[in-house]
Amino acid sequence: MKRILAGLALAAATLLMASCCGQPDIAGKWNILKVNGEDVVVIGDEKPFIEFNTEESKAHGFTGCNIMNGSYVLDGKELTFGNMATTMMAGPEENMKAESAVLGAMRNVVSVKADGENLLLLDAEKNVLMELGK
Repeated sequence: MKRILAGLALAAATLLMASCCGQPDIAGKWNILKVNGEDVVVIGDEKPFIEFNTEESKAHGFTGCNIMNGSYVLDGKELTFGNMATTMMAGPEENMKAESAVLGAMRNVVSVKADGENLLLLDAEKNVLMELGK
């Protein structure tokens, strides 16, 4: 009986460590829900998003006005974006504000944390810069 309990305790500890300390699954398309704690508001049907291609370590997305493309590095929970190339179109003021906030936040991301079904992109002080959801 003691061996069974010890085995169950070890399995539970392993699962707990994997969930809190493992690398989050960032693959796929994520809608940008919040930037710096504020809801992302844009005019039009297309909402800002980031799509992570984990096989090529490439990021693609829409900032509110423009398409962005670039690279990222994910090492455990450490996440950094390379320089993001964007198209150069203008748009409504709300969309331009959203784009500026998104690109500014991305420059300061140093880690990622799973929060339920969402992802939180954090700065060096663990402040939430962006909240992403499916």
